[in-house]
Amino acid sequence: MNPVMNQVAEKTSNEEMAPRTTGQLTTQGEEKMEIKAERTRPAVEGLRNSRGMTLVEIMIVITIMASVMGVVGFFVFGALDTANERTAQIEIQQLEQMVNAYYLSTSPNRIPNSLEELTEGPSPLTQSVPTDPWGNDYVFIRHNNREYEIFSTGADGVEGTDLDVRIDD
Repeated sequence: MNPVMNQVAEKTSNEEMAPRTTGQLTTQGEEKMEIKAERTRPAVEGLRNSRGMTLVEIMIVITIMASVMGVVGFFVFGALDTANERTAQIEIQQLEQMVNAYYLSTSPNRIPNSLEELTEGPSPLTQSVPTDPWGNDYVFIRHNNREYEIFSTGADGVEGTDLDVRIDD
């Protein structure tokens, strides 16, 4: 072996075995780690110095959240209206059954003059007449001794509009 190569080999083997002092690298692996750590320091320091989100970023997030809530709200309130209409239809059917039971239980047979008569007498059919899902009283119209109509005025509370809830026979 060449004398210069021997000196280089001795020097590297001595460096690998030498104790580490500040600023001195002992192996090639540690040298790579030190270089990698130096490269990541500016990124870490940049994160430490960041002050949060900018006003524009916050506005964008709020706009996205409002859009999502608007779409969800549209479907939720639409479902709520449908549920209220279905509840009114069910209650109208129950009231019709009570009116029919009242007709069969009276002698001579007759339908009540108002829904309040269902709560009266020696054996009332119900304790109280319910209100529709919008808080309005159900409308009871007696046409003759056998024909009647029960309906809800709906969300607007006005009789004769498209929002009235009726049972189609």
